[in-house]
Amino acid sequence: MSGEHRYTVTRAVLIAMVLIALATRANAFEPHIAAVASDPVAEVRAAINEAEPVFTNQSLSPAQRQQKLREIATKYFDFEYMARSAMGTHWKSLTPAQRKEFVPLFTDHVMDTYLGTLKQNTVEAASHGLKDKVSYDGTDRATVYSEVRLPALADPLAVNYSLRKGGDGWKLYDIVVDNVSTIANYRDEFNKTMNDGGYGKLESDMRAKPATSPTPPNL
Repeated sequence: MSGEHRYTVTRAVLIAMVLIALATRANAFEPHIAAVASDPVAEVRAAINEAEPVFTNQSLSPAQRQQKLREIATKYFDFEYMARSAMGTHWKSLTPAQRKEFVPLFTDHVMDTYLGTLKQNTVEAASHGLKDKVSYDGTDRATVYSEVRLPALADPLAVNYSLRKGGDGWKLYDIVVDNVSTIANYRDEFNKTMNDGGYGKLESDMRAKPATSPTPPNL
């Protein structure tokens, strides 16, 4: 299976992986790793604890489930930092008003892209054969490594969760699947639009049509 197709399949369940993948192997860390990993891992597990009832509550409508997941994602993701990173060097060219406008616009774009696909997939598809470890880059960056097995794929996917420590603790800001960064993909997309038509074009495009993800195969 090509890297592009592997990534397309995985985009449909990225948020699910972030929120519940670690739950299936809470004790998977080696002792010396767990000792230093408590803060970022605890942040992910806190999200898991909140998200699990949402996934398992069959009485929720798709709209209700998506709304609850939006609330959880807003709490555990650093969308402001993600928005700045996705804009790359173009962030410096934005006015204060444009920056203030872009952050919630980007947040909605990401939410609609990922959460809109969860009703098409089962959470279980993201939680087979997980193996984790964590590393630190300085005192304010951490990467949680996972190897996720999906029924539709013959080989496991390497999934890395990037976290940043700010004034309000550890927050997720990127997901790297088989060396493909979600934020880098957005940065490439936004860079092209900004170069072609500037911020007005980017803002117009993002408002004109809902963000969509490719419909994945049955997992």
